[in-house]
Amino acid sequence: MRLHEICLLSAAAAAVLGSAFGMWMGLAGNFAAAPGHAHFNLLAWATMTLYGLYYRGSRAAGRRLARVQVGLALLGFWTFPVALGAQLLRGTAAATPFVIAGASAAQAAMVLFAAVVALEVRDRRGARSGAFGADSG
Repeated sequence: MRLHEICLLSAAAAAVLGSAFGMWMGLAGNFAAAPGHAHFNLLAWATMTLYGLYYRGSRAAGRRLARVQVGLALLGFWTFPVALGAQLLRGTAAATPFVIAGASAAQAAMVLFAAVVALEVRDRRGARSGAFGADSG
């Protein structure tokens, strides 16, 4: 499976689960885990969608760094909101290590994504300037 497909499938699953979780909270009248729901939708759904769309049209998807980035994103974007929701619903600190690990993985994935984009920009600029001897844009 290609990198963008992994991202987009993960995003689609997160959209289904995140909206179902939101509906459950609404029906139960228990919004204690709303931050977990919000992070699930923002991180797992929206961010993975953006990663997938970027990698769909990018040569960077073939880089090892991109695969590591997506692996960290999957770890973080699935662990963090689930652990946060569990922590808030149960009112216990038992999930705190998972919240921290997931948030750290998600942040590291975002930093690596910035590096992937920067490397691709550098490579594209180098390819343009190499063809004519000077950068035209």
